[in-house]
Amino acid sequence: MPLFRTSSNTRINQRHPKTSGHAMKHYLIAAAAASVCGASMAADGPEFKFSGFGTVSAVHSNSDNSDFVGSIFQPNGAGMTNSWSLAPDSKLGGQINAVFNPQWSAVVQVVSQHQYNNSYNPMVEWANVKYQATDKLSLRLGRIATPSYLLSESRFVGYATPWVRPPQEAYSVLSITNNDGIDGTYRSQIGSANNTLQVYYGASTAKIPNGGEVKGHPSWGVNESVDIGSWTLRAGYTSVKLDTDIPSFAGLFSGLAALAPDLALKYKANRLDLSALALGATYDPGDWFLMSELVEFKGDSFLSDSTSWYVSAGYRFGKFTPYVTLGGTKAHVEPEAPGGLFGINDGLNTALYSATPTQKTASVGIRWDFMKNMALKAQYDKIDTGSQSHGRLLVPQTGSTFKNGSSVDVVTVALDFVF
Repeated sequence: MPLFRTSSNTRINQRHPKTSGHAMKHYLIAAAAASVCGASMAADGPEFKFSGFGTVSAVHSNSDNSDFVGSIFQPNGAGMTNSWSLAPDSKLGGQINAVFNPQWSAVVQVVSQHQYNNSYNPMVEWANVKYQATDKLSLRLGRIATPSYLLSESRFVGYATPWVRPPQEAYSVLSITNNDGIDGTYRSQIGSANNTLQVYYGASTAKIPNGGEVKGHPSWGVNESVDIGSWTLRAGYTSVKLDTDIPSFAGLFSGLAALAPDLALKYKANRLDLSALALGATYDPGDWFLMSELVEFKGDSFLSDSTSWYVSAGYRFGKFTPYVTLGGTKAHVEPEAPGGLFGINDGLNTALYSATPTQKTASVGIRWDFMKNMALKAQYDKIDTGSQSHGRLLVPQTGSTFKNGSSVDVVTVALDFVF
C-alpha cells in the first residue's frame, strides 16, 4: 500500500511511514473509528480540524545551460539560473476539515510553492463539500484533486512518499493537479478486496510561465482501485478538451496560418482532444515496497502521443529507507518532412519535440525518519534526455546551447514534515 495517504475529506495523517501492510489495516480501522467519533461529536455542532505539511528542499544541477524544475509551471530552477535552488520542491500547505453532521463535510487545502510568476503566492488546491449519501456512496462538489495517479491526493505531501518528489516521468504527463466540478465515489468489498470506483467531471485552468495559460474544459475520468492484502492496484482513464495560450508557440501558429493553412488545420491551439490511460500497482508487506505506474498518453495537434513509466523499490532498516527508481518517458513524435515554405517545417518539428519530451532517469536515495512527523531525504538523479529532446528540463526559448541527448546530474536534500 502507499506509504502515506490523505483523502480530501480526511485530516492529514501523521502516521509513521514504516507501518504498512498489515499495520495499514489497523490504521484504517483506527481512522474509521476516529471519523465516526468526529461525526458523532459534530452532531451537536460543526467540528473543525487543521493539519499541515511542508518541504524544505535544496536541489543542485550540474547543467549550466538548462534548469531542473519541479513542474512545467515553474519559470526557473536549479542549473543555469542557480547551481543550488530551493524552488523546485519547497512548499508549505495547510488543510482545514469541517464535519457538520454524519452526511455533510467540507475541506479546504491551500499550498504555497514556486509558481509560474516566480512567486510563492498561496493557491487553493482543494475546496469542496462532500455528501455521504450512503455508507458506500459519496458525492463531492467543488475543487478536488484530479485523480490521475496512485498518489494524486498526496502528491504535494513529501512526507507521504519515500522519494524527494514523485517520479517526473509519470507525474508530469497530467500536470494539472485539481479539477473544478463534481465527483462520485462508490466503495464496496468483494471477499478480502476493497474496491473504490470514482468518476468525475469538471474543468481546470493553470497558468504557465511567460504569461501563458491552459484550460481543460470539460475534463472527466473514471478510476478503479483495489486494495487486497499488501497489494494496491489502480486503473484510470482521463479525457480532456484542452485550450492553450502558449506565448512561445504564438509565432508558430500565426506563421502556419499565413504560410501553410493545411498545417494550421492540423496543428491547432484550441480544443485539443487529449486522453490518458494510467495503470499503477504497489506491493508493500511492511519491510519493503515495490511500486510502479504506467501512463499511455494520447495527444493531439502539437502534443504527441507518449508512453511514460517508473518502477521504484525500497527496503526499511529501522528508521532508514534506501530506495532506487527507474523511469522513462518516450514521445511518439511524427515529424513533418524537413524544409517546407521558408523552412517552416523545421521550426514546427522543433516545437513538436519540445512539447512532448523524451527522457530516462535513474535515481537512488535514502529516507531517514529521525523524529516523529519529520523525515530527511537525499536523492541523486541521472537524467538522460532524448536525442531530439531536452526532456523535462527547462531551456531558453532562444539562443539555447543545450545539446539534445545530453545527460544531467541532479542532487537533492529535502526535509519533509507534517503537523
